[in-house]
Amino acid sequence: MLSDEQIAHFHTFGFLVMRQAFATDEAEALISEADAAYAEKLDRGGDESAYLWASEVVEERPALMRLLEDDRIYLATSELLGEDFIWIGSEVMWGIDPKLADHTWHFDGHKTSRHLDYPRTKVMLYLDQQRRETGAIRVIPGSHRDPFHRSLFPLQDAHLGGDPSPFGIDGPEMPACAIETDPGDLVFFNQWLYHAVYGKTGKRRVIVLKFGPRPKTEAHLAMLRDGAPNAFKPHASFLKSGRPRIRRLTEEIGKLAR
Repeated sequence: MLSDEQIAHFHTFGFLVMRQAFATDEAEALISEADAAYAEKLDRGGDESAYLWASEVVEERPALMRLLEDDRIYLATSELLGEDFIWIGSEVMWGIDPKLADHTWHFDGHKTSRHLDYPRTKVMLYLDQQRRETGAIRVIPGSHRDPFHRSLFPLQDAHLGGDPSPFGIDGPEMPACAIETDPGDLVFFNQWLYHAVYGKTGKRRVIVLKFGPRPKTEAHLAMLRDGAPNAFKPHASFLKSGRPRIRRLTEEIGKLAR
């Protein structure tokens, strides 16, 4: 599925983009399904001022759940994380929260409970064109690994403390890579990677699927219990599913919570 070069890119830089993994008609079908889900959740129809950031939307819609077992996502994730990986949860975003038009530099977690050897990973499908100046996610390549990761702690402190200019540099000017995408692209993203978004515009519709290796240590279990408790409480749609890949993602996961 993935080449050795793609796998090395992900582990070295912390992200991987699969360009046009989904054909135009497939992307359009996902957009229609996502719009229907958003309209249902928002209960506001096509109100352009509405915004949503919600979990478990994917789990509630069969057409979106099928993404989890799609070869382009399932097999690629298994090659990046190993065959024994688990479902951690989903997010969907629609529109722009005025308080988060800019999302400053950070990694997903807290520096007091980080475990960089556990590669929590997001698979992101942006359903609208994303460009550097209009809200494309920006990343600092390689910042998911120490000692580089630790040296960038001031970014996390600035994010939590509201400082717009960590290291004396305005956030948008931080040396980084903007991951520009079009509908149909897939972005695989290590959640320990420092990332930010500036200048969000438009509908900004995003589907996020979250995975991780099956945890083997108590430290990894504790981190998930604290940061992703839903990982241990599979949605009913998983428990009822007869699809092997769907079932495997949450197989015996409840036992790990004990």
